[in-house]
Amino acid sequence: MSPLRGVRWGQPPLSFELHSSDDHVLARASLIFRPWAPHAPAGSPCVWRVEPVRVGVAPAWRISGPPAGEPGTRESVTAAVRSVEFLAVQALFEWPSACALHGALVVRGDRGVLLLGRGESGKSTLACALWERGWALLGDDMALVDAAASLAWPAPRRVSLREHSRGLLGDALWQRLLATPAAEQTREGCLFHPDEMDGRERAGAVRLAALVFLGRPGSPRVRGAGRLEPAHALLALLPYTNLALRLDAGEVIRRLRPLAGVVPAWDLARGPLDEMVGTVEDILDGDR
Repeated sequence: MSPLRGVRWGQPPLSFELHSSDDHVLARASLIFRPWAPHAPAGSPCVWRVEPVRVGVAPAWRISGPPAGEPGTRESVTAAVRSVEFLAVQALFEWPSACALHGALVVRGDRGVLLLGRGESGKSTLACALWERGWALLGDDMALVDAAASLAWPAPRRVSLREHSRGLLGDALWQRLLATPAAEQTREGCLFHPDEMDGRERAGAVRLAALVFLGRPGSPRVRGAGRLEPAHALLALLPYTNLALRLDAGEVIRRLRPLAGVVPAWDLARGPLDEMVGTVEDILDGDR
């Protein structure tokens, strides 16, 4: 067992550290958090400690750190590091100065598209389908946003695909994902780093060129995409932001208004995956 050491990573406005005396934990954490270089945080970093223990006769790994409460234990190094990965994203989502939107962030060239939707709306599958067409896949679940500058960057978490996406994307791609170093099969599906397959350097902040809502409640149920007026887009953003959990609606609208006023927004109806991919590409090309 080695002396206590740490792995650092981050994404504005927070920085994170995982400390452990277990070489296997440190090696796994270095692999998982590699894409997100640490930066100078506004305050102290969030720190977790992961140490081997025994639960009865079985080995386990105890996690201590934020949020406050009793330490948790996991049955493997992989599960312990995955838990810290999700705790870091939760900390970002709850951080007072962070503006987060529930969506997948994809990029073509230097222009980003944020695919917004509730859980199981299909945003991860559509993001991966665009990735197969040559887009860069930065994140599939949560994006951090500078609304005034129309910039977005992904939360520091691997891309997560549910099992039902396997049939839409194809078993060959699924198996290639699972063969990458940081990939992990879960009960729900799989986690992976896109850059381990495509070899692209992970972009930092990207300028948003479009907001695309998938399965938005109240949207017209017609095929293809429908353009939203800025005022409607602003209201449509409210259910997808962490700001709504801690601010009144008037303040949330004030903070998001610059984004909705500059970045065009669209409703995209469910349809064949290839058709949806083509529609998103048309939106970015200005053909819609």
